[in-house]
Amino acid sequence: MLIRGLFIAAAGFLFIFSPGVPIRLLLRQAQAIRRSALLQGIVIWLVALLPALFFQSLLRQIAAPAGTGGGEPAPGPWLTLGGTLLAAFFLQGLIYLILRRQARRQPGADLTGEGLHLGFGVGLIAQVFTGLNLVGAGFRLALGSTEGAILQALAAAPGVDLAAGLLAMIAFRIALLAVSAALGVVLARAAMGRRRLFWLAVLLEALFSWLILVVQRVSGAENPGLMLAGSVDLATSLISLAYYLAAFALAFWWVRGQVPPPPAPTMPSRRTKRVAH
Repeated sequence: MLIRGLFIAAAGFLFIFSPGVPIRLLLRQAQAIRRSALLQGIVIWLVALLPALFFQSLLRQIAAPAGTGGGEPAPGPWLTLGGTLLAAFFLQGLIYLILRRQARRQPGADLTGEGLHLGFGVGLIAQVFTGLNLVGAGFRLALGSTEGAILQALAAAPGVDLAAGLLAMIAFRIALLAVSAALGVVLARAAMGRRRLFWLAVLLEALFSWLILVVQRVSGAENPGLMLAGSVDLATSLISLAYYLAAFALAFWWVRGQVPPPPAPTMPSRRTKRVAH
């Protein structure tokens, strides 16, 4: 139980810090990372979370069938799509407003780098609490505690199922960062004049979360994130792992082609070297 708990805790730490991998790879072609833009992206996500949760809850209440006392129904695919569209609208809308304001201050400026860094900030903070929960569950399991359905499920799950579920969650975190970075670049293009791209960003973010839920529902599987609710399923994890790796590859490939490489260092001339000596 000790080894299993430490393995889960290590996966939780990897879940939290795994977005550093795509950031490092993308910044090989971009400018140095701007911490102010990262912090701004984190704040944007936190601010957008409140209205998104409120209107998602309101949507569920409206969609609740009569006679249920206003209770929340099991969300269907179209209700889930509506909720993800609402969340995407608030988040992408705030990022767009920030970039649009900067475009007005600096007419003609290329905001690609700014949008990229705002996307980094959003991808860094989103779902970070899931990783903290994994770390906590792992340490409790390592100390021998199996109280509650979650710890019992983690303790009883076959090793292969557990490892696949954790890999799927880490792949989701990496893919989320890459997709957030790509959406930041799309919103930068929208702020620079192509305003219709804003709606494309909203749709892409919603589809990223919604499509995998539809695939999982059709295949009879559940979200691997439900591991923290006491559910561990190998088929679910493998389907999700393949989806998130494909989403990461596509988003990373596109962003890499959009971000201009840094200017090559200029070699000092012989005359400059002589003056320096």
